[in-house]
Amino acid sequence: SAAIKAFVTNRVGDFGLALGIMAVFFCFGTVEFAPMIEAIRTNSFEVEGVAPLIDFAGASVREAQIMFLGQGVNSLELIGVLLFIGAMGKSAQFFLHVWLPDAMEGPTPVSALIHAATMVTAGVYLVCLLSPLYEYTVFAAGMITVIGAVTALYAATVGLAQNDIKRVIAYSTCSQLGYMFFAAGVGAYEAAMFHLFTHAFFKALLFLGAGSVIHGVHHEQDMRHMGGIRRFMPVTYGVMLIGTLAIIGIGWPHVWGLSGFFSKDAILESAFTAGQAGVGYAQMAFWFGIVAAALTSFYSWRLIYMTFHGPYTGAHHVHGYDDAHHHGDEDHGDPHESPWVMLLPLVLLSIGAVFAGWLFYDPMFHHGEGFWGQSIHRAPDNHVIHDIDKLKKDASYWWVFWLPVIVTVGGFIVATFTYLFNRGIGRRIAADGGPLHSLFYNKWYFDEIYNATIVAGSAWLGNLFWKTGDKRIIDGIGPDGVTSVARWGARRLSSMHTGYLYHYAFVIIGSALVFGAVLYWRAGGAG
Repeated sequence: SAAIKAFVTNRVGDFGLALGIMAVFFCFGTVEFAPMIEAIRTNSFEVEGVAPLIDFAGASVREAQIMFLGQGVNSLELIGVLLFIGAMGKSAQFFLHVWLPDAMEGPTPVSALIHAATMVTAGVYLVCLLSPLYEYTVFAAGMITVIGAVTALYAATVGLAQNDIKRVIAYSTCSQLGYMFFAAGVGAYEAAMFHLFTHAFFKALLFLGAGSVIHGVHHEQDMRHMGGIRRFMPVTYGVMLIGTLAIIGIGWPHVWGLSGFFSKDAILESAFTAGQAGVGYAQMAFWFGIVAAALTSFYSWRLIYMTFHGPYTGAHHVHGYDDAHHHGDEDHGDPHESPWVMLLPLVLLSIGAVFAGWLFYDPMFHHGEGFWGQSIHRAPDNHVIHDIDKLKKDASYWWVFWLPVIVTVGGFIVATFTYLFNRGIGRRIAADGGPLHSLFYNKWYFDEIYNATIVAGSAWLGNLFWKTGDKRIIDGIGPDGVTSVARWGARRLSSMHTGYLYHYAFVIIGSALVFGAVLYWRAGGAG
């Protein structure tokens, strides 16, 4: 079912992507990136390789309009929205996000690869690659900002209430992708790509660390059945702790921090400066990102405390085999550390989770033009990245840089009080959390809503067209109707074959008389 959900959900995004590609072809006469981007940059269709199939009556690239659903819309806006719908599907953004958390049901190394570096990052990469397009599409860029900010906050709320260790990390991926998208939406493409880069280290680390935990506790994934395993799995605990510190973005502004600190804070700072410059929805994205940062800290530490701290609450399994890396009959059913073939990648990823942000911040930002070359284009009035340095020099805005750190520490304190020092509170919240906990635990009921509307509606339409339209109308009037009439006629004719000679003679004589009468009548009429 997870595979079917991923396939069907992505078909929605792919439909938008296909329409976007067709719109690109009609507007530019090509689907090659280079000539299309050059035409947008120069604001002219007089570019080698560009031959529009539509007559734009001399309009420039940025002013050209195309008819869509009977309305004239800006061609770049239309292309931008349609291509972003494709990116929404691939990167599991709000409304098309439902497939990603279920995709973690596959093997953990595959989950780590998908969430860190392949399919879900493709949408962010596409939007940043099309920066020349989105620099001149106010509506499409605003849509990206809103969807990204809502996704960042929504997924963080859902991660608060999940008990499956891999599902918590999966929703953190949704949330972090939301950060990347709203960074691109406000024009901070460098920040979006930087976070995509650092996110790969700590997200792969967290997923593979979760796989090590699952292996060590005999394939248990429910964190309520873990607890206290840090003494059994010290290396896994250490690297998971590093991954947690990286994803929550711990650090000291302008001095040092783990990889997530540099990239996530760069996104928040970019959103703030964009809001100061009047970029649509940027201020909303900033505050949504701040709240999501607090929630990220809370659910990340909740995962650490429920999994590694407190008493061990899992079952003591007894297996019919002896693990090659776990000796001793007295502890045979207890959790055990993973072999080094599993731990070595975690150690290497933890190095990247610690140092990647610090090493690449300057090349990607302070020397961004040399680093990115022509791959990222900013409009002349886009100073979002450069304005961060100006913000640092203004003492009145100190809180912009410290607020993410403060809310991160706040999330840590609340999680520590709730799940480390007073573990009973966490259990009571899960048992008697009320409608808010149920809302978050059930993912805001998106699956139920989609099943009751889209899935049930599609099934009803399918039955309507199949049973009523196809079977009753088309088949009933067509093949089935023709054969029914033929059978009825055959039965009527067969009833005339009685086997008595005088019946046949009567029919022949009667037919001859009727035929003769008709000929006589026609001959008389002609005379």
